[in-house]
Order: sequence, then structure tokens, then C-alpha cells
Amino acid sequence: MDTKSKSSNKVSFLTAGIWIALSVIVFMAFYPVFKREAVNYYTGILRSDQILKQFYQSDLVLYKDLWDKRNQGTVDYEELYLRIEEEVIPDAELERLDQFETEWSFPELKEFLKNDFNRYLESLKENVLDGIAKSADYCVIDHETGEIQKNTGRGIEKLFQDKKLKNNELPYVYYVMLTYDDLGNLADVAVRDEKPDELLKNLQSAMGKEWLKSDFASYMGGRLYYQNTFHFYEEKIKLSYHVVNKPKNVTFIYALTQEQKDALCLLWNGNGSSVITGYRQEIIWAYERAGVVMVLWCILVVLGIGALLVTRSKRYCLHRMKAFQLHLEISLFSVFCLFGVFFYLIVVLVSSTNSGWLSEFYRNYLGFVPESVYSALTVTLNVAALILYFGAWYYFITTLGEVFELGLKQFLKERSLLVKAILWFRDGCKKRTEKFKEEILHVDLGRSAEKTIRKLVIINFLMLAVACMMWMFGWGMLLIYSVALYFALKRYVHKIQEQYQKLFAATRSIAEGNLQTELEEDWGIFESYKEELSKIQDGFKMAVDEEVKSQRMKTELLTNVSHDLKTPLTAITTYIELLETENLSPQQRAEYLDVLKKKSQRLKFLIEDLFEVSKATSGNITFHLVDVDICNLMRQVYLEYEDRVEEADLVFRFRMPEEKVVLQLDSQKTYRIFENLYTNIIKYAMSGTRVYVNAEKTEKGIRIELKNVSAVELNLSGEDLTERFVRGDSARNTEGSGLGLAIATSFVELQGGKMKVEVDGDLFKVKIEW
Repeated sequence: MDTKSKSSNKVSFLTAGIWIALSVIVFMAFYPVFKREAVNYYTGILRSDQILKQFYQSDLVLYKDLWDKRNQGTVDYEELYLRIEEEVIPDAELERLDQFETEWSFPELKEFLKNDFNRYLESLKENVLDGIAKSADYCVIDHETGEIQKNTGRGIEKLFQDKKLKNNELPYVYYVMLTYDDLGNLADVAVRDEKPDELLKNLQSAMGKEWLKSDFASYMGGRLYYQNTFHFYEEKIKLSYHVVNKPKNVTFIYALTQEQKDALCLLWNGNGSSVITGYRQEIIWAYERAGVVMVLWCILVVLGIGALLVTRSKRYCLHRMKAFQLHLEISLFSVFCLFGVFFYLIVVLVSSTNSGWLSEFYRNYLGFVPESVYSALTVTLNVAALILYFGAWYYFITTLGEVFELGLKQFLKERSLLVKAILWFRDGCKKRTEKFKEEILHVDLGRSAEKTIRKLVIINFLMLAVACMMWMFGWGMLLIYSVALYFALKRYVHKIQEQYQKLFAATRSIAEGNLQTELEEDWGIFESYKEELSKIQDGFKMAVDEEVKSQRMKTELLTNVSHDLKTPLTAITTYIELLETENLSPQQRAEYLDVLKKKSQRLKFLIEDLFEVSKATSGNITFHLVDVDICNLMRQVYLEYEDRVEEADLVFRFRMPEEKVVLQLDSQKTYRIFENLYTNIIKYAMSGTRVYVNAEKTEKGIRIELKNVSAVELNLSGEDLTERFVRGDSARNTEGSGLGLAIATSFVELQGGKMKVEVDGDLFKVKIEW
């Protein structure tokens, strides 16, 4: 069966791959047809309004430079191309005019127009220098002085001097020559192009447009609302501006060699937008009208029909796979987007490929790639994009294939979100009805019943309202309603009584001391009381456990205190009796006195520790807070016990921050904390092991950790070890009061810190945070 399934998968994927591959091949076979047909729907790049408008803008900028040289001075653009007129408004006309409020005064507006006009032309000059001036050869001939300005070493001026110059005498395959007379009129126009008549027609049309006036109006439009006349009523002056956009007594020539022409047709700037963006959009539209969309849609329809038909085959199984089982709405939306929206991306891909824009893109952004592989890159990109597009279409169409196996009704139930929502709403109405019924019969007294009461009042109101609208028949309906209400309330009260009995029985059981009473049944309106009763039950259990533990600890405390006090007292009594013996040598007497001194000293320390932990536990202790360098203090305590550390054959490893960590602590009590901890380590750590003392500075203080390996097995938890009179040596064979960790814990906590003891096998860890 598994082999058969694998075979079906292979056949299915192979079939899908063949359909997608055929779609890609057929579509790419139409690329030459698209390129041939698109030419009929767009104007050549060098005959478009976009490039001709740039010639006109260049005329204005170059003429200003020519004017400055001609008159050996500098003038602003507004002096050449802007004329501002002032006119007194007669009183009779003033009354008929609507008063238009402007934010400027008369002088301010006048100055504003001049400054803005100059700024606009200066920005235009930058665009010209970055555009035509770099992409083409140009020449400016001044007819008054005979001076010639040009940006090339070629004899471009010969095009004007001898208009009958043969094509092969200069390398230009394209030029536009504009001659203005002394009145600023366009006196003569000459061109050279593949289609000179079309270029000449477009050029005459473009030069007839008032580009400068319309562009400047758009430039100022946001502030002056496209007006060119303003009235000032207080001064009784009407101000108007006019753009004079015609150079005089000059000829402009713009020419392209074949190399320049090819480069301009593929010019692409660093921002990813062409110098002639509008023209590129025109080319995309041309490809759209040339049949790209129609061919694409036809292939999609055929591919979609094929994808649905192959699902009828028993050996085909893609549509049964989990990855292909999408909701119907997702599949239909995706199909719509691919068919009606994303087709535009394919049009852009085809136009970019046929127009050579992709090669220019590689040249600018993939300069490290040799040009010899540009064609291969373009083919690869097209194939990959089309496989992705047709593959997505095939995938989403295939997700609809289960409709043939499940049937339309079952398919909609399983795959349609809308149908599922309708069914959910229908089933939800039933469930909500049952839920409301349950809600009424199981009101939880421990929670707000306002919502339920509100529902009951609304239902009651609606029932009475319906009865009132039935005139005399309403009495019958009220009778039926009252009977139904009686039985419902009777059932409701009976249920409450049952629930109350459950509550009463459980409460009585717990009161009798049965803390294991089970509270699992449904208590209805008393459900919240069950939860609280369960908490009380748990609280009683904890209290009993704590009491048992307390009694046990008291017993152990008395036993430990008695043992620890009795041991030195017994030794003291014994050696006193020995001292009373006659015939003692001085050496024996000195030894006995030394033992008595040690035992009394131990008894003194034990009693002091007992008082110390008693005061710490009761909080009856005074702390004298000072600035304490905690890391330095830890090292000082270690130095005091260094000899004992060596005797115990232990190696301490310190890892502490380099900078000081100063805290507000009681230095003596803090010293006692680490004294107890080090003493505890020396007593109980395994000989020949390392002890790690780590300190880490935190945002608010310090975190300290001490780790050592215990010499004896630790059968107590970390929490138990911090209890009073508890020792790691349960046999109590070592000296010690069992109060060291308890005192250290109390001193840490009373100074606002936290101390925690952890036991991990034989690893003993103490963590302190301040």
C-alpha cells in the first residue's frame, strides 16, 4: 500500500510539473509577438512629451546663462520670465468683486512670487544638468553676438550653419534644433529621427504648450490656489503675474549619437526610477494592450480546467494532501488575486524583459556580474517568476478539486468558512438556549446574578407584551404562561433544596474532623461555596500539619538543647571532681584546668548563640547600619579562618566584582553571618575539595553564592538545615550548636536580604541577596 501511495505521489507531482512547464513555455513563446505588437501602442522614447519637455526646460536654463554673458552681468530668472503687473481698481469694480482674504500683504506677495519663481527655476536647472546635459550633446547659438556654447568637441553647430549637411558627415542619428526670433517666437524647427514627421509634429505640439506657466502654478498651487490675480482692497490695487516663457534671438540644438541614444533609452538612476518614468508606464500599458493580459488569462483558464480535470483520476492525489486542503474562501480569494490583480506584475516583467530594463538593472546593482550572463539571468528570472505564478494558480485551483469526491454539499460543509459560520450560528442558537435554561436553573449565589435577572425580566416582559396584544385571547396565554412558570419554579426550588443538602452534609463532615471529605458533586447555586469550603479544608489540613511539625520541633529542640548543654556540663562536673583528688601533679592539674576552660567557653558560646537566635527570631535586636564593602568583608573573614581552612585541607576559590560593592549593613552582624558560614564549611566540607565563593553585582545590590561538597550524606532539605539546633551531622559527634545557619538566616533577613540553602546530592549551596 505504501509503494502504491509513493507511486501516486510521483505521478501527481509529475503531472503538475508538466502542466506548469507547458504554461511557462507557451507564454514565453509569445514574447516576440508582444514586443512586435507593443510598438503600435506607444510613442518612441525620443518623440515623447517627457523628453521634449526636457528640451524646453533646457532652453530656459541655457538661455539665462547666455543672457548673463550677453549683457556681462547676472539677472534672476524672474527678470527674464516673470512679469508682475499692478493696476488700480476703480471703485465701481471694487464693489462687484468678492473679497478674497490672503495671508500676505501686497509687498510680501510680490516678493514671495519673485523668490519662489527663482527657487523653482534653480531646481529646474539642477534637473537639466543631471539629465539632458549629461545624456546628449547640446549647442546654444547667440544670433546677436554670434557666440556659441556647447558641451562637446564635435562640430554640432554645423547642423545650423548647413542644414543640408549629409547624415554621414556628423555622427548624430538624432537631433532637435529650435530657433527663436527677436520676438521670442519659434521661427524654425529642424529634426532628424527614424520618424521625422512624427517627431516634428510632436515637437510643434509640445512647444505650443505653456509648460513653464503650468508647472510654476502647480509648484505654488498649495499656497496660492492656482490664482494668478490678487486684489488688495485697502490699497485698491490688483496684482497679477504672467509667465513669459520664450527666449529671443537664439538657436538651441540637442543631438544624440547612436551610442548616446542607446544609453538614454535605458537610462536608470540610483533610486530605481527612470528619468522618464511616465514613458516607462506608457510602455507597460502598451504591452498590456498588446495582448499580454489576454494570452495570460487564456493560459490561466486552460491550466485551471486541466488542474480540475486531473483530480478526477484515481491515481492523482495532490488534492487529497493536507497542504492542499484550504478553506474555500482563501482559495477563491487567491484565485481572484492571481487572475485579476497580480497579472500586472507579469505585464511589468514582460515589458522590462523586452525593453532591456533588466539588463540596466543588473548593470547598476549587480556590477560584479559579467555582462555575458545578463541574458541567462533574464531568462532564469522570467522562468522562475512564471513558474511561481502558474504554480500558485495551479495550487489554488487544485485545492478546489475535492468537490468532485466529496460532493458540493459536503465540500462546502468541510471547506467553506461561510457555511461553517452559518452552521455554527444555527447550532449556537440551540446551545445558547440550553445554556440560558441551565443558567436560570443554576444561578451561582457567589457571583453577580444581575445578567440572569435582566434576561428573566426581559423574557417576562416580552411574554406579557405578546399576551396584551392578543386582546381576549391573552387571558388564555397568561394562564398557560402561569402554569408553565409554576412548574419551572417548583423544579427550581426542589433543585436548590438538593444542592443545599449537599452543602450541609459536607460542612458537617468537615466540622466533625473529617478533612478528607470529597467535594466533587455539582452544587449548582452553591458552587462558589464549594470552592471556599475546599479552601477551608486545605487550610485546616495545613494548620494541622504545621501544628504537628511544631510539636515535633519543640520535642527535638528540647532534646537537642538538653544534649548540647549536658555535654559540656558533664565534662565540667567530671573535671572538677578530678581536681578535688589529692596527689595531683601540677602537669595534670594544668591539663584539667585547660579542659575546664574549653568546656566552659563552649558552654558560654552555646548560651550566647541561644540568646542571639532568640533575639533575632523575636526581632528584639538593634542594627547599627554603616557603609560596608561587602566583598572586602568576605575576604577579611576568610583571612581570620585561613589557618583552619588549611588544617581542613580545603581550597577556597573567590570570584568577585573588581569594583567595590558598598551596602548599608551592620558590620558586626554581617561579619557574624560569614563567620558562621565559613565555620560551617570548615566543619562539614569534604577534605581535599574546593569551596567556591562567588559574588555578582546586580542592578540593586549583590548576589552571593557559597558552594562546597559535604563530607557526610545530607538527608535534610535546605529549609530544614536552617532550623535551630539542626546539624548536618545527625549523630551530633562534632562540636557546634546547630544555630549557625539559623543565626545567619535571621541576620540576613533582618537587614533586608534573602538567604536560601539548597542541597543537591552532596553539593551544599548558600545563596544570599542584598
